[in-house]
Amino acid sequence: MELFNKNKSLSEIINMWLMSKKCLKVQSKQKYEQLIENYIENDIGFIKNIKGEDFKLYFEYLNENGTSISTQRTLLYIIKASLKMAYNSGVCKYVDFTNVKIRKSNRNIKVLTKDAQKKLEEVLKNNVNIRKVCLLLCLYTGLRIGEVCGLKWEDIDFNNKTLIVKRTIERIKNNNPKIKSKTILIESTPKSETSNRVVPISDFIITLLKDFKGKDENYILSNSTKLYDPRQFRKFFKRIMKKADIDYTNFHALRHTFATRSIESHMDIKTLSEILGHSNVNITLNLYVHPTDEFKKNSIENLVKFMTV
Repeated sequence: MELFNKNKSLSEIINMWLMSKKCLKVQSKQKYEQLIENYIENDIGFIKNIKGEDFKLYFEYLNENGTSISTQRTLLYIIKASLKMAYNSGVCKYVDFTNVKIRKSNRNIKVLTKDAQKKLEEVLKNNVNIRKVCLLLCLYTGLRIGEVCGLKWEDIDFNNKTLIVKRTIERIKNNNPKIKSKTILIESTPKSETSNRVVPISDFIITLLKDFKGKDENYILSNSTKLYDPRQFRKFFKRIMKKADIDYTNFHALRHTFATRSIESHMDIKTLSEILGHSNVNITLNLYVHPTDEFKKNSIENLVKFMTV
């Protein structure tokens, strides 16, 4: 039995859904368009007599071909959201996605050890500049790279020792033919509604920030109204890691490290989740908390001590 009532293809249904998303962020729309073009349209989008069970086979095919988990999750979201809209409009029959499986991630998330973090901090606290301070800020707040690049001096409350996250800097595909560059920098809203948040800042970082305080309207990293490129900050981070004699890892490891150190120092998970800007604690636990071998060992010893009291 055909899935669509009006001789539509999956691509047509998905494009109708994408056109209906009027408030979609530019970078999200670009991401969806790219995935639709590279995967759905080439693989199954053109099929007009597609059946519900074909989606199970399609994601099995993606799994077998090593398509990344992130890509598969986004593809599944696009397909499910499009078919839900079509179903509500009476164009599509109901599709049960229960049997559609995406393989679990087995990647080893990089978290700096306490010793490595201390080596990194030693370099950051020597001959201090604003970029080093912002790396320390990421280590002790878990800010994403786009969020720290988007910080302005007006976002820092020196009296209450907090910062507010309300913008992010991202590089997206350039669709303006008058600009030669393939990509452009934009200022955007944070990743999600809960990513708009107030984050406490430790005393020692507040002290460091005061030494570099600029005009309220200036971005902290550029100390001007000019956008600061996250790619430049990544390059700086790479040089700092080399100077600290630490194997290079991606910038996002600082966020994982912050979350892991927070749990090790007995911060409660709800507090950590809100600082990171997650919508629920399960996201924090599943994605950002990585107990170290030392922490696991100490936990066992604490259990023994508890039982012998």
